[in-house]
Amino acid sequence: MTLTTLLTCLLIFTACNDSTTSVDEGQSITEIAVSSPDFSVLVDALTQADLAGTLNTGGPFTVFAPNNGAFGALPAGVLESLTEEQLKEILLYHVIGASVLSGDLAPQQSVETLSGEEVFITTTGTGVQINGASNVFQANVIATNGVLHAVNGVLLPDAYNDVAGIAVKRYFLSTLVGAVVSTDLLEALQNPEANYTVFAPTDDAFGNLPAGTLESLTVDQLRNILLYHVVDTRILSTDLAAGTYVLDTLSGDTIEVVVAGGAITINGNATVVGADFNGTNGVVHTINNVLLP
Repeated sequence: MTLTTLLTCLLIFTACNDSTTSVDEGQSITEIAVSSPDFSVLVDALTQADLAGTLNTGGPFTVFAPNNGAFGALPAGVLESLTEEQLKEILLYHVIGASVLSGDLAPQQSVETLSGEEVFITTTGTGVQINGASNVFQANVIATNGVLHAVNGVLLPDAYNDVAGIAVKRYFLSTLVGAVVSTDLLEALQNPEANYTVFAPTDDAFGNLPAGTLESLTVDQLRNILLYHVVDTRILSTDLAAGTYVLDTLSGDTIEVVVAGGAITINGNATVVGADFNGTNGVVHTINNVLLP
C-alpha cells in the first residue's frame, strides 16, 4: 500500500494512533508530504515560507502535519491574509526540534516548538489531541530526518487565538473552559471587538476549593464568579510597575492586584503562575487560586 493510499484510507476509517508506518523509500519529511496530494496546501505553504528545504535536509524533527481539510477549515481568507513571516511562525509552531513518537508522549504535556511557543498534548486510549482541538489521525510516519504525525486541524499560536481559544488549548484550564461553556460565556469571550484581561484559574486552583463548592453553585452564581476574573481592558504584566492596583471586573466588583518582589498577587490569595498569553482580543494570565467576590 502506498503512503497516499494509506493516508486516504485513514481519513475514512479511524486508525489506531500508535500505529507506525515505515517509509521504505527513505524519504525526508518534505518528501513524504510532497508524495501525498492530501498535504498539497501544506507543501505550498512550506515552500512560500522557505521551510521546505529545512524539513528536507535538517532535523531531526517532529512535524504535526495538517492535511488539506485542516487548512480548508480555517476562516475564509485567513491563509491568504498572512504575511510570509506570519506564515513561517505558524508553520514552525507545528514543528518540534526532536523526533518524538506517539509512544513517547505522556498523558498530558506541553512541548516547545521551533516557533518558541508551546503546544499542549493530551493522549488517551483512543488517540492524541493537540491544543484541545486538533486530532492526530495518523501517527508515527517515519522519515529519514524525523517523524510526521498527520493532524486534522491547523495549530495556531496564542497571537492568532481569542482569549477563549487560548484557554481551550491548555489542558490544565479544562475546568475553567467547562464552566465558561456551562454558563454561556463562551461567545462573549470570543468577541473580536473586546479587549480583555482574564485571570484564569488552573484545574489545581479549582481543586483548592472546599469539596462540593463548585457543584453547589447555581448557574448565575458561577457566571458571576467567572466574570469576577475578567477585566475589560488588556493589561500585560509588563504594564504594571511595583505597587497596588484596584481593577473593575465584569461582575461589577473590584479586585486588588499587588505587584511586589517579582510576583503578582490578586486579592492576597491568588498568584499569577503564567503571564502574558496575548491573543487577538485580550490577554490571559493563569492563577493558582479561584477568586471569589
